[in-house]
Amino acid sequence: MGSCCSENEKRENPQRLEFGFIDWIKAFISWILAYRKTFDIKPGLYFNGKEYDLNSALLVTCNYHMTVFLLWRILKKRNVSILVIDTKGINVWCSSGKGQFSSCEIIKQLARYDTKDLTESDKLEIILPKLSLSGVRLSELRKVNIIPTIGPIYAQDLPKYLDDKIADCDDDYYKFNLRNRLFTLLPSFIQFTKYIAIITAVLFILHLIFKTGFWWQILPVSLSIPILYIILFPILPSKNFSLKGITLFAFQTVILSFIFGSRLAEVPGFIISFHLLFYLGTNIFFGLYYTGNSGVSNYSLVKKEIVTFLPITFFLYSGALIMIILQGVWG
Repeated sequence: MGSCCSENEKRENPQRLEFGFIDWIKAFISWILAYRKTFDIKPGLYFNGKEYDLNSALLVTCNYHMTVFLLWRILKKRNVSILVIDTKGINVWCSSGKGQFSSCEIIKQLARYDTKDLTESDKLEIILPKLSLSGVRLSELRKVNIIPTIGPIYAQDLPKYLDDKIADCDDDYYKFNLRNRLFTLLPSFIQFTKYIAIITAVLFILHLIFKTGFWWQILPVSLSIPILYIILFPILPSKNFSLKGITLFAFQTVILSFIFGSRLAEVPGFIISFHLLFYLGTNIFFGLYYTGNSGVSNYSLVKKEIVTFLPITFFLYSGALIMIILQGVWG
């Protein structure tokens, strides 16, 4: 097979894909730390089953440990081959958006193996994850006699896909339903809590210096933000994550105003101003944060969103800081 990249002289042999207890721990760490701590798998050609079967389905995936691990779990009772390409330890969706999950990388990894270890004919059939299509040029693969078919978005659908021998999953789309969102809830909540804990500590120090009498009070509303944002995600208007956060802020403001009612008149103006500035900034900040955890964010749009809304968040937090200091000095 030809290659758009340099080929190695030495040919390698397919390796059996095996995971142990430590891999369960790695997968759990990757999940609980919201994918900030990642592990990778050595790129190469692997197989399930007792021995390598030249006629088994050949799946292509990234070398993000959790992805390969989940793929192995779902297909470990099946005789399949898995080509793990080098995506720098990044998952399929993100690496394809960055051009790392590419046709060139697929060809490069296949070039490490003798053609007779890949196919008995002059053409090689491979199954690509649908979320990789933004980075893979199918025409480049076909030029070198690689016949790509498009697999399902969800790994759990692979057994049925392989059994039914579906040609392409053209109509498959990522739903990001409640189950998908709840999968991101706990790690997102844990990671976001870290930032809230830092802010609470800063407010406590300001309380010690300026006698503001205000620091822990931010916790109930702040910690509700990731829960409400993730659960209500599809009904919050706009595809812009920050605007979703602004909508959630408006919803929270109305609810809290209704709950506290006339008692708000007893709250110092500086504290009310702090709440408005701080919670607006925090909702926007979580929206920006969640772009990295959701499966429906667009890499180029996210960059524009960060450039637009991160400075706004900074000014909102700065204003909130000034309000709480003024409360301590003049309140």
